[in-house]
Amino acid sequence: MEDVEKAGEVLVSTTEAAPAAPTHCCWRHLRCLAATSVICGCSCLGVVALVFAIKAEERRKAGRLEEAIHWAARSQRFILASFAVWFAVLFLGPLLLWLLSYAIAQAE
Repeated sequence: MEDVEKAGEVLVSTTEAAPAAPTHCCWRHLRCLAATSVICGCSCLGVVALVFAIKAEERRKAGRLEEAIHWAARSQRFILASFAVWFAVLFLGPLLLWLLSYAIAQAE
């Protein structure tokens, strides 16, 4: 019985002593990527991503890391959405037009 209690104490002490997983986020990289999404992606989503990236950087400088990580994650989501919309318009738009013209040619 003592062995079980001792094992439980060791398990609890090691989980408490384990450092939290580092949250790596390159703040300058995030802001530059957001600015790139304004230029190269869908600009309306890129502007929102840039605003969130700036909020994240301000929160980080103020020492509120949890809020900074929250805003950085939202910025990353909008950056990805901006590039996804850009990809869809740039590549899938002409593909859909080609398919439409093919369907019309086959109907005639």
